[in-house]
Amino acid sequence: MMTNAWDKLEELREHPELAYTDPEYDLAALRRDGDPYAWFLLLAKQPQFAPPEEWWNYLWRWSSLPWGRLLAAQPQFEKYCPWESVSRLELVELALLAPEIFARQFPQGHWRDLCAFLTASEWCRLLNDIPEAVDRLDMDIACEKLSPTRWLFLLARQPQLGKYFDWPQAKICPSIYWYKLLCRQPQFAGYCDFTRLESWQIRNLLQKRPQLKTPELQRLLEETEIWEEYQEEKESEET
Repeated sequence: MMTNAWDKLEELREHPELAYTDPEYDLAALRRDGDPYAWFLLLAKQPQFAPPEEWWNYLWRWSSLPWGRLLAAQPQFEKYCPWESVSRLELVELALLAPEIFARQFPQGHWRDLCAFLTASEWCRLLNDIPEAVDRLDMDIACEKLSPTRWLFLLARQPQLGKYFDWPQAKICPSIYWYKLLCRQPQFAGYCDFTRLESWQIRNLLQKRPQLKTPELQRLLEETEIWEEYQEEKESEET
């Protein structure tokens, strides 16, 4: 039910008229069944769907709601924010997206001090959510926190951050991370050791990104397929 409600809230972001024309998009039911996170994303774009006062009273139970994005887009909802339960990541995002609200709520606060305490997953989300703020962030801290696999995951979505990554570290990454990165960002192929990829990954990658096809890569694919077939036959004989 929650997933279905999330999908409907997502649709309302682009098609608000559904709330008035389709009974499947009953707002009362969506307030009951929908994830507050999805509601925040909706309200940032469609504030006319603001829930009644009592809906906001229980938001202190969720520390990771995207208050930064909501208040940057719709500052009128500031009065509902339970500041004592807002996560450090959301406070940093608020400071970057709506600095006037952060300064008003925390006149003695220094949001940069919070960055040192962000976890690797929080840094990854911060850079994915607000990549344009990179010049205001201490990327040395980010590079210390983020593992090579997290970097490849992030760069698939924010390729412009590639200049901050120490690419030789990526050699240790499992092939699936390279596969997912190159499917979306083939411009990073020059950093990839294709000998670490499986045949199905190379084959699918060449189908999705034919511009990567070279005689060398085609030969590697054929050799990899032969080796995998040999391994399968050997395992079959042993059993």
